[in-house]
Amino acid sequence: MGVLTTVEAECKDCYKCVRACPVKAIRINTGHAQIWDERCILDGRCISVCPQHAKRVRGDLAAVQALLAQGKTVAASIAPSYVAAFDLPDPGCLVSALRQLGFAYVAETAIGAEVVAAAHRVCLEQAPGPVITSSCPTIVNLIEKHYPSARKLLAPVVSPMVAHARLLQRQYGEEVKVVFIGPCVAKKAEADEDQFAGEIAGVLTFMELENWLAQANLRPAELSPDQYDAVETTWGRIFPLAGGLLRTAGLSTDMLAGQMATVTGIEQCESVLQQLLAGEELALELIEMLACEGGCIDGPCMVGPWDGIARRQRLIRHVKRAAAKSPQAEVSIVAESPRGKGVIPPWLLRTYADKQLKLPEPTEEELRQILAAIGKRTPSDELNCGACGYDSCRDKARAVFHGVAESEMCIPYMRAKAESLAYVIIESTPNGIIVADEKLTILAVNPAAELMFDCCAQDWLQKPLEDLLATESFEQVLRSRQLSKEIQEYPDHNLIVRQYIFTPENQDIVIGIFTDITADQERQDELARLKATTLERAQDVINRQMRVAQEIAGLLGETTAETKVLLSQLMRLMQDGEDT
Repeated sequence: MGVLTTVEAECKDCYKCVRACPVKAIRINTGHAQIWDERCILDGRCISVCPQHAKRVRGDLAAVQALLAQGKTVAASIAPSYVAAFDLPDPGCLVSALRQLGFAYVAETAIGAEVVAAAHRVCLEQAPGPVITSSCPTIVNLIEKHYPSARKLLAPVVSPMVAHARLLQRQYGEEVKVVFIGPCVAKKAEADEDQFAGEIAGVLTFMELENWLAQANLRPAELSPDQYDAVETTWGRIFPLAGGLLRTAGLSTDMLAGQMATVTGIEQCESVLQQLLAGEELALELIEMLACEGGCIDGPCMVGPWDGIARRQRLIRHVKRAAAKSPQAEVSIVAESPRGKGVIPPWLLRTYADKQLKLPEPTEEELRQILAAIGKRTPSDELNCGACGYDSCRDKARAVFHGVAESEMCIPYMRAKAESLAYVIIESTPNGIIVADEKLTILAVNPAAELMFDCCAQDWLQKPLEDLLATESFEQVLRSRQLSKEIQEYPDHNLIVRQYIFTPENQDIVIGIFTDITADQERQDELARLKATTLERAQDVINRQMRVAQEIAGLLGETTAETKVLLSQLMRLMQDGEDT
């Protein structure tokens, strides 16, 4: 798993991380942003800007806790920017807290910063051209992955984290496990590099440390301060600030000292790199580059209630107090060559690799096809609005070609497409549609409504709705914000409709949708009349048949009676005849 990942379920298709990423190391897949590890420089800006908090930094806390649970000897190397992160009455309070968490040794990474600054001063003496500082791992990532031709300008010196880890292991033994704690995301990837394998057992961000302290129910501010292990430093503590390396190395930080420059922020660093690679003569000997504007105190995983200048001032006050309390001699690690020049010890050296991702470049025809697919057929169609996250439509088309962006990311195109589709539906639907504002002034009338109400839309725009039709239902819907469904008759227009009236959420308009059911209603009325006539006629037939039946029954009754009398007489005559 990479150092940075995206929780897909929380990513809401906003492209804000694409817009913020200075090197466009974001892949968009089915609307969700994913980290493009091969291009990512781990500046962590995407973490800060994500409104859904969908970006996650790899956690090393469980691994560190496991080391402590196994009884390993673990040393904490804490970045000097901690005084700008944790609200403590005394910096030693955090030392006490770290010891209670289980660390056998606690020391400031500022010691490593001292030796790294000294090594940079030697590079400055030896290099024929400008030297770029190598302490910021994000800048190293930027050069290795995006400007590999500038690797020759990077000082071949390890970062303060690595230098301090090596110092701690030299002092306390190779078996000591070193854990770095700071505000930087890129440190996690730096510790994973093959050339530093096994030297850093884990990297915790200040956020992870804060969570750990909360889990352990430890409040550093309430603890008695303790002393750091190993030698303390003074000017190495200024390293997290812009210009900190120059000051620590004893070099001029005067803005009029033209040979030295401090550049912060990825965009500014890229600009300087481009100028250097283009061969521009900048007359610079040392360029301190920091990815975070203002320095490490503005790292992506900083904590605490302060921001910007307040953090800077806290750190400066801390350094001044420490310097006044115990002025300390400069840490010396640089040997001298027979010619009197400094020599950097091998254990402070490192190498760089070309990690640039080689991508095929689309042809002009391929770019035009991609642009045409989103309605950009001419240069004037290319708005270059940046809503998708890319600086220009052509940059976005290249990203689509490389499979890391989607055509649907073009918001103006998707909006135009949606509006076009909505327009077609509204214009072609057989249902009448009338839109009015909260004062029931007509805003829109579609063609079907024009036919129903025998009006011209152009003549009725901005006119009162009540002049066209009854508005009681519209007024009720505006009051209740509830959908109204009913059959309504408009005699003035010889019209019977089934109407739906509603207000869209969070909008002060009311919409009426009308289905003409006049013909249906007439057919139903005719059918009702037919039914009534048929029932009436059926009842008449029944009545007449009943009368006939009754008459027949009466005649049959009379005939039967006469027959009975006649047969009775005949039977008596027969009986009388037999008797005689």
